[in-house]
Amino acid sequence: MHIRSLKVFYDVVRKRSFSHAAVEHGMTQSAASQSVQHLEEFLGVKLIDRTKRPFVMTAEGQKFFDGLSGVLRQFDSLVEEVRAGNNTTAAITGQVMVASIYSMGLSYLPTLQEMFHKACPAANMNYLLAHPHEVYRMVEQGTVDFGMVSYPESTHSIVATSWRHEPMVLVASPRHRLASLNQPIRPEDLSQVALVAFAQNLKIRQEIDKQLRHLGVTMRIAVELDNIDSVKHAAVVNSGVAILPKLTVQNEVAAGSLKMLACEGLNLTRPLGIIQRRDVSMSRAARSFIELILSNVVWPGDSDRDDSTHGKAEASTSASGNGRANVLADAPASVSS
Repeated sequence: MHIRSLKVFYDVVRKRSFSHAAVEHGMTQSAASQSVQHLEEFLGVKLIDRTKRPFVMTAEGQKFFDGLSGVLRQFDSLVEEVRAGNNTTAAITGQVMVASIYSMGLSYLPTLQEMFHKACPAANMNYLLAHPHEVYRMVEQGTVDFGMVSYPESTHSIVATSWRHEPMVLVASPRHRLASLNQPIRPEDLSQVALVAFAQNLKIRQEIDKQLRHLGVTMRIAVELDNIDSVKHAAVVNSGVAILPKLTVQNEVAAGSLKMLACEGLNLTRPLGIIQRRDVSMSRAARSFIELILSNVVWPGDSDRDDSTHGKAEASTSASGNGRANVLADAPASVSS
């Protein structure tokens, strides 16, 4: 069995095509098929059911594919490290794959990707958007180099690194009565106001409720939704009020469909961070991208709040604040494409 056979099989599955994988590896479609067949003979099991069109994975094939990603990533990382040797000035090359929750991916990764390509033009960086539990799963399986999540938690197999605390803001439709009040509004102005809320099982909802209770405020729940985009859309369409990550509403605020409101005592953030497997050494490219992320703590559009307290230690799994603001977790946002 050759490492190339593993890569051919992996790309056949990833691209869902023998012909496309063959082109990537500079071989004929027949040669790609034979390569996978030799791998199946070596393992003694069928990996792909070719009797169906398009082909489908067998249970053994899916299991092998899931584990193979991390193996190939480690192999490529080792090859890169050996070739670079002690030459710290060697160009950073290779592929970086990141999994991110939707809200972080949409708000940060396009800019970070552009910055990385400028700093490391010989390397490639791509990312996947997923729900939080899927990001953790991909990191654990080695499908990606690392993940980006809110409220990062370390586990027996994952180490979490804090990045920044993202400001949360109270927003309302310009047609809402709160938008016409003098700023900052008082906590009692929120009493019995209808809130476009997150679902109760989400950490972001629990922390918002906790902060409102601390202020002695009871708001009516107009509707409960399970992602950022839906909450934002409902606030715009229904002339409502919501509490959302600041970066996720910048376009709506600029367009005038939402207005940010200041409220005395309402000071909310949510922690963002990076998760990676404990037992895996990352490639130079992946390490460089993480260093770039951690060096950009303060983000355009942030308030004057000091975000320089981000640490590179493991994030606490029970953090609820930083002495200045309540910390909120993520609610996955949907992507429209």
